[in-house]
Amino acid sequence: MPGLREAVPAWVPGDDAWRRLADSVEDLAIILLDRHGLVVSWNRGAEKLKGYSADEILGRSFSVFYPDEAIEVGHPDRELEAAAAIGRYEEEGWRVRKDGTRFWAHVVITALHDDDGDIEGFGKITRDLTPVKQAEEQRVRAFALLEATAATDFLTGLANRRAWDDTLAREVSRAARERTSLCIAVLDLDHFKAYNDEHGHGQGHQFLRRCSVVWRGKLRTGDLLARYGGEEFALCLPKCSAKEAVAAVDRIRAATPNERTCSAGVAQWDGEEALDRLFGRADRALYQAKAGGRNRTALAPLSRIPGAPVSVVG
Repeated sequence: MPGLREAVPAWVPGDDAWRRLADSVEDLAIILLDRHGLVVSWNRGAEKLKGYSADEILGRSFSVFYPDEAIEVGHPDRELEAAAAIGRYEEEGWRVRKDGTRFWAHVVITALHDDDGDIEGFGKITRDLTPVKQAEEQRVRAFALLEATAATDFLTGLANRRAWDDTLAREVSRAARERTSLCIAVLDLDHFKAYNDEHGHGQGHQFLRRCSVVWRGKLRTGDLLARYGGEEFALCLPKCSAKEAVAAVDRIRAATPNERTCSAGVAQWDGEEALDRLFGRADRALYQAKAGGRNRTALAPLSRIPGAPVSVVG
C-alpha cells in the first residue's frame, strides 16, 4: 500500500538482554539443560523456587529437582526422551526444593535444536502451582465431608436413611450378580418412649448413641447399621444366611446397654423382590416380635404370600 515500507528493527537484543529478561521473571523457573539433562543456565525465578544458588546447581543433573520415587523409575530421563521425540513435554507433578520440601509444579520441557536440526539441549519452564493444588485438595475434602455429612445421622453417627437406601440397592445388585445370600433386619428399642419420659430426652439421646456404638462393635466389616428413624434401626447383612442373620441380630440384642431390650425382624432377600417389599417383610416380622412379647427376633419366611406367618425366635 502507498506510504508503507518494510519496518526495520532499530535494536536487536543480544544474549545479555535475554538474560535480563529471564531474570526479571521471578514467578517462573526458566532453566536451560544440555542434551544430557545437566543444568547450564537458570534465572532468578528458578533460584527462588528451587532454593539453590547458580553455583550450587550449574553442571548438576536436573533430576535433583525430582522426588526419589520419580528418580527410581527413571521419570526425568523419560521426560527428556519425550521432549526429544515430539519437541515438547508437559505435565504436572511433585518436585523437590533444596530443603527437601515438595511443591506441585506445572512443567514444560522444549527441545532446542541447532542449525542442522540436531538436539543441543532443552528449555525447561516450571511454575509453582502448590496454592492451586491445595485449593483443589481442600475443595475435594470439603466435598467429601459434605457427602459424608449428607449420609450420616447427626445424633448417632450411623448411616442415615439416604445412605441406607443407597447401600441396600447396591448390596442387592451385588447379591444378584454374585448369587449370594442377603439379609436385612429392622430393630426397635422396647418401651423407648417410657424411657424418654422417665429420664428425659437428653438421656434418651445418649442412650441411642451408646446403642449405636455397642451394636456396631458386634458387626462384621461389610455390615451396615443405620438409624432408620426415632428408635428404629436397620441392618444390612451381605453374604449372610437367614440362620446367620438371626444369630447376628441376637448378639446385638444381647448387647443392648442399660439393661434395656430391643425387638427385631429379619428377612432374607428372595432373589427377585423389590427393596420396599423386602423391607416390608422385615418390618412386619418386627411387629410380630413385639406382639409376641418383645425382646425377641422374628424371622420372615421366604414367601411371596402377603400376610404369611413369621417364625419367632425367643
